[in-house]
Amino acid sequence: MSIVINKHIVVLVFLIIGVFSFGQQKESDRLRKQQKQLNDKITFTENLLKSNSDKKSNLTNTIGLINSKIRYRQELLNNINLQQKQLNTDIISLKKEILDLQLKLNALILSYKNMVKLAYKYRDNTSSILFILSSSSFNQANKRIEYLDQITKFRADQIRRIKLIKQQLIERIELLNAKKIKQDELVKGKEKEKQNYVSDLQKQKLFISSIDDKNQQLEDELNQQKKKSKEIRLAIDKAINKEILAERERIKKKPKTVKETKEVKLNNTGFLSNKGRLPWPVSKGEVSRGYGKQPHAVHAGVFTYNNGVDILTVKGSSVRSVYEGTVSSVLLIPGAGKAVIIAHGNYRTIYSNLQESYVQKGDKITSKQEIGSLLINADGTMSQVHFEIRQITTDGQIKNLNPSYWLFK
Repeated sequence: MSIVINKHIVVLVFLIIGVFSFGQQKESDRLRKQQKQLNDKITFTENLLKSNSDKKSNLTNTIGLINSKIRYRQELLNNINLQQKQLNTDIISLKKEILDLQLKLNALILSYKNMVKLAYKYRDNTSSILFILSSSSFNQANKRIEYLDQITKFRADQIRRIKLIKQQLIERIELLNAKKIKQDELVKGKEKEKQNYVSDLQKQKLFISSIDDKNQQLEDELNQQKKKSKEIRLAIDKAINKEILAERERIKKKPKTVKETKEVKLNNTGFLSNKGRLPWPVSKGEVSRGYGKQPHAVHAGVFTYNNGVDILTVKGSSVRSVYEGTVSSVLLIPGAGKAVIIAHGNYRTIYSNLQESYVQKGDKITSKQEIGSLLINADGTMSQVHFEIRQITTDGQIKNLNPSYWLFK
C-alpha cells in the first residue's frame, strides 16, 4: 500500500514540476512577444518623427511622439529586466536538475559496476550451474534460477536507464548553455537600450529648449485643436440625435418586429463581448491624444478634453471598421474632413478626419473593412484619425465611451 502511495506522490511531483515549467515557458514567450511589439512601436514612432524632422508645423504632435518613444524605451527596459529575472530562475533550476541527474547517473553506474562484479562470478555456464546445483532444496534452486534471470534483466535495464539519463544530461546542459547565451544577449541589449533611453531624454530636452520661442505657435495649435474637437463633437451629436429621432418616428409608424429587436440585441451583445479585443481603426498607429481630460505636452496646468482618441499614422493611410455593422451617417465637417458613423446595435463607432469615404449610408460593413482614406496634415508628413465610441442608452441619451478600454492592446 505504501509503495502505491509513494508512486502516486512521485507522479504528482512530476506533474507539478511539468505545470510549473510550462507556466515559465508561457511567461518567457509572452515577454519575448511583448519585446518585439515594443521594438516595433519604437521603430514606427521613429519613422513618424523622421518624416517630420525638418518640419515644425505641428509641435504638439512631435512632442507627443517623443514622449511616447521614451515611454516605450522605459517599458522595453522593464521587459528586459523581467526576462533577465526569468532566465536567472531558469538557470538556477537547470543547474539543480543537472546536479540531480549527475548524482542519479553516478548511483546507477556504481550499481552497475557491482552487478558486473557479481556477473563475473558467474561468467560461464559452469559457475551458474554449480551455483544452482549447490542449492539445499528444489525450491532454493528455483529461486536461484529466478535470481540469475533477474540480474540479467536488471543489468539490461540499468544500461537503458544510464543511457536515458546521459541523454537527459546532454539535453539539459545544451539548454543551460542556450540560456546563458540568451542571458549574455540580454545584458548587451539592456546596455544598448539604456544608452538609447538616455539619448532620447537628451533629444527631448533639446527639442523643448528649441521651441522656447514658439509659445504663440503652441497656443495657436491648442486653440485650433479645441475648435476642431468642438466642431467634431457638435456634428456627431447632431447626426446621432437625428438618427435617434428618425428611429423613434419609424417605430411610431411601424413598431419593431421581434426579428429586428433580436438583431439589435445580438449586435449589442456581440460588440460588448469584444471589449478590449477590437482591432485598431488603422493598421498601424500611435495615440497622440488620449480620451478625456488631457494635459498639454509642454504647458503645465493646461488641459484639453477629448471625446475619443487621436491616432497618428503614415500619411494617406486607410481607415477600417473596428467591428461589423451598418453605416448610419456620412458627414462633412469643416476643418475635420469627412466622418463615418457605423451602427452596431445601440453602439456607434465614429471615424473622423477622412479625406475620402469609400462607403455610404445604409452599407453593411464587415470588421476591418476599409471605409475611407485619411487627410494628410498641413506639412504633408503624416495623417491622424479621430476615433470615438458612443452608446445610445435606453432613455435615448448619448454616452461617450473610452476607446482605450475597447481597442486591443
